[in-house]
Amino acid sequence: MHKYELMYILRPELDEEKSNANREKFRGIIADNGGESVEMEHFGKRRLAYLIDDHREGIYTVATFNGTVDTVNELERQLKLDDDVIRHMVINIDDKK
Repeated sequence: MHKYELMYILRPELDEEKSNANREKFRGIIADNGGESVEMEHFGKRRLAYLIDDHREGIYTVATFNGTVDTVNELERQLKLDDDVIRHMVINIDDKK
């Protein structure tokens, strides 16, 4: 297993309940696909450096987890399918030092 960091940005018009539901959904996807020790940090609404899909702001969340390539593949597939996610990135942080 490798250590990964996920950052995703949600549409700014989502309410807190929907934002929390998305966090739990992605936490579940990671756990259901062999991932473990998911730590999520919610940064709230922030201004974007540039327009993304006509949005000037987004709701930022960063997660750290251990998983396999299959975990990451399924997570990225689900992130791409979710209309609330306007941008995401998953990076391997094992070698980060």
